[in-house]
Amino acid sequence: MNLLKNYNKLILVSFILIVGFFGYNYVFKKADTTEDIEISFEGSSKDLLLKLSKSADKLNSKVVLIEGKVSSINDEGIIIDEMVFCQFTDVQSTQKLKESQTVKIKGIIIGYDDLLNELKLNQCILKD
Repeated sequence: MNLLKNYNKLILVSFILIVGFFGYNYVFKKADTTEDIEISFEGSSKDLLLKLSKSADKLNSKVVLIEGKVSSINDEGIIIDEMVFCQFTDVQSTQKLKESQTVKIKGIIIGYDDLLNELKLNQCILKD
């Protein structure tokens, strides 16, 4: 009888450890980076804005790869074609850019700013 109680305790402790291990790995799993996520749209910044304005296709939280000319550069990111604001994961990426330079950028759409009339992207990375 005593052996049966010890066996039940061993099974219970093993079960708790297994559930704890998988639960920990699920909660603290590595987040996907912009580099790893599949692209939902590829084209120019003007084409992206045209697609967003014409269709009911919702691209919020989708990853896009856009090409355009750098209109301005500031500490927070860059503006492409005076219509798309890109905030970079690596702030040093903007230091090697120049205005009027054509760039390809991969980023996640976070929304449209009606006040500034800009589409906002974050977690942007430069593509070659």
